Amino acid sequence: MSAYSGLSPVDCKDIQNTFSQSGLLVKYNAAGIQVTNAITDLPIGVTIDESSRDAAGTLEAAGTGTVSIVPLSGVQWLRCVGGGAIKTGESLYCTTTALGDGFVNTTAAGAVFVGYYMGEDGVTPAAGSLIAVNCRAEMA
Repeated sequence: MSAYSGLSPVDCKDIQNTFSQSGLLVKYNAAGIQVTNAITDLPIGVTIDESSRDAAGTLEAAGTGTVSIVPLSGVQWLRCVGGGAIKTGESLYCTTTALGDGFVNTTAAGAVFVGYYMGEDGVTPAAGSLIAVNCRAEMA
């Protein structure tokens, strides 16, 4: 296994979504790993690449594909909703499907805390941008 951010990736052979990019929060599901899609979801890791591809180069879907993830520990690059300036140290939370599955944003409102923004102070990232997040190791 190769190392990513000092952590060894886990190859998830049972997925419930097609993962189109890195930086997406994922959660446990008895049927397989899937992207977070509710503010109350408990993320366990982040994708480090897209899902596997078939011989034709198409992303493989649930039940056939795989995806590699790393645990939410230390600084990870996560996808954000965007839409406003963000401050270094600002708290980030899970989002809803309407805002972006597997993304983080700054709205607490009953959402699960993911970590703190650790990038340049005062930038306004575009929707879907990767941002540095110091992830909370335990979120139970």
